[in-house]
Amino acid sequence: MLLIEEGAMPSVLGLMERREARARQELGSWTEVLEQAQAEVDAARERVERARVGREELVSVLAEESAVNTPVSVPSGGEAAAAGGSSGSGAVYGERPPVWRSGMGEEVLSGLYREVFAAVVAASGPVSGVELTRVVGREAEIKNEVEKIRHRAYALEKRGWLLREKNGRFMPAPGAVGRNASPASAGHRRPSGATA
Repeated sequence: MLLIEEGAMPSVLGLMERREARARQELGSWTEVLEQAQAEVDAARERVERARVGREELVSVLAEESAVNTPVSVPSGGEAAAAGGSSGSGAVYGERPPVWRSGMGEEVLSGLYREVFAAVVAASGPVSGVELTRVVGREAEIKNEVEKIRHRAYALEKRGWLLREKNGRFMPAPGAVGRNASPASAGHRRPSGATA
C-alpha cells in the first residue's frame, strides 16, 4: 500500500494545476491559429467569389458590346431557334437577352437568363430574387448569388420578358408566355419554397 505524506498532497495538486494551465495556454494558442486560418479562408473565398463575379460580368459586358456593334436581325417564330444556333453571336453563357418580340420563345435566351425566365414561368405566382436563386440551384444565403440572379431578372424585365411588381417580385410578361413561347420546358423546375 502506497502512503502519501501530508506535505506531498499540495505539490501533486500544484502539478495538476500547472498541467491544466499549460493545456489551457496550448488550447488558446491553437484557437488563435485556427481563427487566423479561418479568417484567411474567408478572405480567400471572398477573393474567389469576386473574381468569379467579375469574370461573369466581363463576359456579359463583352457579349452586350458585341451584340450592340454587330446588328443582327431577329427572326420570328420557329426561325428564332435556328438563327440562334447559326448566328455569329451564338448562345454565350452571359449573353444579354434580346428585346422580346412577338413570336420569340425562351429558346432565344441563354445561360442564366433562360434559367431565370423558366423559373418565373414555372412558378405558381410572382417570385422574389431569393426564391429564384434557390430554384436555379444557387445558394440564396449568399447575398452575391441573390444579386446575380436578381440582376438577370432585371435585365429580362428591361427587355420585355418579365414584369416586376412594386414589392420586387417577378412574373412573366403576358406576351412572353404566349402560344409561341415554351413555358412547358420550364415546368421541370418548380420553386419548392416559392409562395404566391
